[in-house]
Amino acid sequence: MSERVPEGGAAERPEEAGLQEVLHGVVPGEDDVVPVEADQPVDGALMISFGAVVPGRERLAVDLFVEVGRFLGRLLDSGVVATFRPYFFADGQVGDVSGFFLLEGDREELDALRRDEEFVALLLRAGAATANVRVHTLLAGSDAGRLVNLYREVQADLGFL
Repeated sequence: MSERVPEGGAAERPEEAGLQEVLHGVVPGEDDVVPVEADQPVDGALMISFGAVVPGRERLAVDLFVEVGRFLGRLLDSGVVATFRPYFFADGQVGDVSGFFLLEGDREELDALRRDEEFVALLLRAGAATANVRVHTLLAGSDAGRLVNLYREVQADLGFL
C-alpha cells in the first residue's frame, strides 16, 4: 500500500505506522526502513547488494541498515536519487546475496554517487557487518534499448546473428 506525501514523494509504511510523516525513508520513532519515491526521470539504477550478516556483528548490521536507509532518504530529498527501495529474498539467501537496495534516478547522478566519499565509506562500513557488499550499475529506458541494439550489432558482426 502506498500513500502520496506532497513534498517527499510517496512512501509505503508498515500498517502500524498510521499516518505519521515519513522522513528520510524511516518512520519516525521506528527503525523500519520504508520504500520512498519521488517524481523524477529515471534512466539508470544502482543495486547495492549484501550477503549474510557476519556472525557477532548482528547489531552493527541492523544499525547500518537503518543508517543506509536514512542516507538514501537524504539523497532522495536532495534529488540525487528519484527512488529507493530495500528488498530481501523471502526464501532466504540466493547465492551469496541476502538482499539489496535498488536506487533509481539520473544515470550521471548515480555515477557520481558511486565516487562520493561518504557513499564509499558507508559501503565499507556495511562490508564490515555483512558479506559480499557490491554495487551494480543498471541501465533503464532508452539506454537499455540501445544496449540491446549494440548487442545485436556485435553478434551480427561476429556472424552469430
